[in-house]
Amino acid sequence: MQQDSIRTFGRVTFQDRTQRESFIEVIKDLDLTPPVVIKPNWGFSVIFTEATVLDWTLTAIDGDAIVVESYGWARCREAVEQKKYGSFDRDALRNSDKWFLRYSGIDKVLEKHDVEYINITEEIWAGRVVEQETIQRIVEDSYAPLFTKKMASFVPQRLYDMSDGTLLNLAKLKFMGEDIVISLTLKNLFGMIPGPDRGEFHGEMNKAMNSSIIDMNKIYRSLFKTRGVVEAVHSASSGMTLEPQVFTNPGVLWSCDDTLELDAVVTSHVGLDPNSVGYLKLAAQNFGEWDEEPVRLAASQPLSHFS
Repeated sequence: MQQDSIRTFGRVTFQDRTQRESFIEVIKDLDLTPPVVIKPNWGFSVIFTEATVLDWTLTAIDGDAIVVESYGWARCREAVEQKKYGSFDRDALRNSDKWFLRYSGIDKVLEKHDVEYINITEEIWAGRVVEQETIQRIVEDSYAPLFTKKMASFVPQRLYDMSDGTLLNLAKLKFMGEDIVISLTLKNLFGMIPGPDRGEFHGEMNKAMNSSIIDMNKIYRSLFKTRGVVEAVHSASSGMTLEPQVFTNPGVLWSCDDTLELDAVVTSHVGLDPNSVGYLKLAAQNFGEWDEEPVRLAASQPLSHFS
């Protein structure tokens, strides 16, 4: 790996000109205790964690791993071909998911590594979940109570049984604008809400988004050792529509053992103020303030990749 392509901002490692071997090295440097639960970002079929990135990630993990995601009505053929959302019908969602795995090539990566994909939504529909009161007690051992108690009813038993392992939060860099501003690792866990309709947890004008994001992070920080990666190796995006601006091959990657500090540094590094991001400010109130020095350092070395 070319050393001039690596920088550190406190505990956050930044890598430019990322290639396969250097990506694998970054993942190996994270403190991952198996089983490793990988949460990619597959919310949209027009911008998502690519098969190549997942392949490199699984190659780097020494031990058991699984991949988790939930259904989304924008992960469908219609989003790519007709620029419209798909159906909430269960059979349609299942067919769209199968289509997406083939379309993206992710099905072949899962087969190559003999790794299971667990769909959160299917687990909730089948009732294979941990009792809500159990999750609430675990969360409240470490944090203030959940903003929305219902969130505690969304933890699959399968994941709970793996909670002596690591949750690897594999986020895609997305500039969202408006209320959300930017999507990074903390926001990525919003996808652990089973959906496909998450309107209740968005709230009117997205007013419930921040608390919903923090609730999901409280739950999974309580259950797992969490580690974070924000990647824009092959792509990143700007915009919340089905036709976002796509940045191709930025080649950048950030990683850290702490997802809040990671998100604050990345936000600063791409030219935004972390204090302008509501869920980051709320996360700091619940998980402890981020270190301002690496955030300032990242701001002093702004990236030009996403101008």
